[in-house]
Amino acid sequence: MKLFILSIFGILLSTAAFALTPFIGTYQTIDDETNLPKSVVRLYEYQDGKGTLLAGRIIALYDEKGDISETINNPIKIAEKVSGSPKYVGLDIIWGMEWDPDDKEYTDGKIMDPKKGSIYSSVIWQDKNYKDKLRVRGKIGPFGRTQTWNVLKDSDLPVELQNIDTKNWKPIIRK
Repeated sequence: MKLFILSIFGILLSTAAFALTPFIGTYQTIDDETNLPKSVVRLYEYQDGKGTLLAGRIIALYDEKGDISETINNPIKIAEKVSGSPKYVGLDIIWGMEWDPDDKEYTDGKIMDPKKGSIYSSVIWQDKNYKDKLRVRGKIGPFGRTQTWNVLKDSDLPVELQNIDTKNWKPIIRK
């Protein structure tokens, strides 16, 4: 009986720890120039030689009216400045992010600007004033740019983008 209770406790504890994984989810990016929605990015965990890391993949694009025009099931636009000219949708733009429990942020990873094909160091943290916002910074040394991403619930997304299974995803890193 003790073993059974300990097993149940262990399962509950591991489930609670998984539920506390920060920042895993779906986010709306905003275009810096137009201030309109630009893309939908899914942040997910993957296993690497360093342990569990965070990555982010574009799963949808918005058109100039603010409507989702492309999804992971129908990618169209090509990221011409990225090695291999992949489609924007399906492109991993964040990888190698490690969780820093002291600072409560992800660090030491990379982020790509797919429009330019440029890769930068990155830091990701939650906005202290707004729990539905994520701050994503690409930088070279002390210089960089910070974007604010909006949290999206599955109910905010088209059905085909709801409940995406990312457990077998691993980032494809393009240089």
